[in-house]
Amino acid sequence: MGHSCVPLQPLRVAVLDTGELDTALALGVLPVAATTPYQVGNLPAYLPVQANSIASLGIVQEPDLERLLQLQPDLILGSKLRHGKIYQQLSAIAPTVFSESIGASWMDNLKLFASALNRTDKATQWQQQFAQQCDRVTALYARTGRPPVSVVRSMQTHIRLYLTDSFIGSILQRCSIRRPPSQNVSGFAVRLRSPGKITQLDAPLILLSEYSETQGSLIQSWQQTPFWRLLEGKLHPVNDSYWMLGIGPIAAKNVLNDLQNILETYAVN
Repeated sequence: MGHSCVPLQPLRVAVLDTGELDTALALGVLPVAATTPYQVGNLPAYLPVQANSIASLGIVQEPDLERLLQLQPDLILGSKLRHGKIYQQLSAIAPTVFSESIGASWMDNLKLFASALNRTDKATQWQQQFAQQCDRVTALYARTGRPPVSVVRSMQTHIRLYLTDSFIGSILQRCSIRRPPSQNVSGFAVRLRSPGKITQLDAPLILLSEYSETQGSLIQSWQQTPFWRLLEGKLHPVNDSYWMLGIGPIAAKNVLNDLQNILETYAVN
């Protein structure tokens, strides 16, 4: 979207989504400001940071540009997918570096933001650790007989089945984990609104996250229908904040930790 002349050592970094926040923290940078995915000031709990240590820019969908201007950042990190329409406004406040997209591109985004933050060595360490942990998960998965794994996310109005071109899809692919036919296709996600489609969720292992259980989750109403009995797979709840919202190296490490624990349990049973 243009060129950005960034400081050699940025000191006041602002981030516009959880992927950029996760990445900055992984690289040893504490941003001065960030948006949040749920309510204002409510950072994902898995991140190693206190919410009051980072100024709030409101929710991801509507960053508070007036507040951002007041904080005088020297670098802004975000994505064209999320905030491309306000790039000119952002770049007028501070040098702005955008990734092209989010999700499956998280590893490329790590490299990009590490370059902007002058921390490429740290990014390389994360890449190596991720590859090594993936290899351990792959070996463990082989010992379980390689059952297909379904990844399901319950929102308020629909159920999502995550496909290969997503953050989770990319991690499962890297670990050579098989997917059911309904999810072993390119794309981000399939959205289901009727419990009559419930068999599309099925697999020997069903990993379920809920976007906001307290605000209402569609899967909870599906569980009260006769269709729920059609599922034959083993259901495992997973943490939505890093399985779905994290989209960075810290989230990826947590996902791999969960996969190891789930596969170990499956192997025993």
